Amino acid sequence: SAVYGAHCLSVPNTCVPGVGRLLPAVLNPMDVEREARRAAKRKEKEEKKAAREATRLHNSLRCDERAHVRIAASIALRSTDAQRSATLAEIPGSDGNDTELHTPTAVSRCGLDLHAFSLELVPSPWGSLTSLDVSHNKLTELPGLENLVSLTELDLCRNEFRALPPALRQLPKLAKVNASRNHIRPNAAFLVLLLQPPGLPSLQELDLTFNKKCFKQELADLLAAELPSVAVRLTVTFPPPPGAYVGDAACNRDATLLRSQLEPYTTLALRERLVVTFGHQRHSMVGPPPQARAEVMEQLLECYAAAGLLHRRRQVRVDGTPVDPGLLAEVLGELRDWAARNEDLQERPMVHARTYMILRSPAEFEEKIGKGSSTAFRHRKKFEQNRRLWDLATAAIVAVDPAFASQFTALAVTHGFRGSPHID
Repeated sequence: SAVYGAHCLSVPNTCVPGVGRLLPAVLNPMDVEREARRAAKRKEKEEKKAAREATRLHNSLRCDERAHVRIAASIALRSTDAQRSATLAEIPGSDGNDTELHTPTAVSRCGLDLHAFSLELVPSPWGSLTSLDVSHNKLTELPGLENLVSLTELDLCRNEFRALPPALRQLPKLAKVNASRNHIRPNAAFLVLLLQPPGLPSLQELDLTFNKKCFKQELADLLAAELPSVAVRLTVTFPPPPGAYVGDAACNRDATLLRSQLEPYTTLALRERLVVTFGHQRHSMVGPPPQARAEVMEQLLECYAAAGLLHRRRQVRVDGTPVDPGLLAEVLGELRDWAARNEDLQERPMVHARTYMILRSPAEFEEKIGKGSSTAFRHRKKFEQNRRLWDLATAAIVAVDPAFASQFTALAVTHGFRGSPHID
């Protein structure tokens, strides 16, 4: 190297810490500043690129309809969170736990078609999480939930839970639980979890709407009395709320009215008729709950009226075909024996009868037995216990309509019959 002055020495190129490139030991301040600006721009570009990728992954997680894409996005986000935590831990003065900047307090794993839950789906540290949304999946349990000790909100809506997670009692800050549209059962474990001290001390809201087993007013009254500080929501269908039904049974309704013909339909079927027949917008699975039965029925009748179809209906009465009295006497005797053996049997609570039973035809359950159906095995056992009744009833049907006798698949047997939901 050339010597530029009496006091300058020639030295090899060396690496200046913090710059990341080989620079002469005799540095020009302008060169140092220029290199620092370049390094800052490179870092800014990398951060923008990472932010764009994170946005893309979040959009895939929220919006993409393909389950495998959403799951891949969730895994990629977890990997990114882990890398950022590792980088932060390498920075002097940082312990890698800067949750305010690097760990979300609210996490959504909504609509990923998940069949199993793992804490690996949730970024760490778990103790910082305050809100978890796992709605619109196929989950039945939440292993490791007790580790989310700071959780205040939990959304389990539209899953397959048969019970509230027992670990809820280990979350002292939990204030809001949405367990709508599951299969929650109000059994002893359910009541112990909610009512036995200490219960859920911070709970303020509990949504149990559209759980088919949580449908009785007495359950709503019990929870309201025992949890006065908690807003508990249930979909009560028994006894029916005002306006939901007209008449307890078909015999109490005016058969000439269209509503009497619509009453046996489920609320879901009535909503479907509004959509299919009258072009109404289908209810969204995300958002506020659908209208109750009374409002749906009123809206449907208004649609029929607007279409000019809400007129009085014509009644037609027909006599049945006579059956041989001797055969009828045998049927009646077997029915009396059956009623004496089955005083408490009631398989259709909506049918007003003292005793009610359905017998399935062998053609229907034998095929399902071959597929290993436990229900089909129960149907066969019941059929064998009541074979004579089936044979006599079939003989009576054959005498009237042989073609139908070869096709029917089930027989309703009843005692003390007072009324069906249907007008036939």
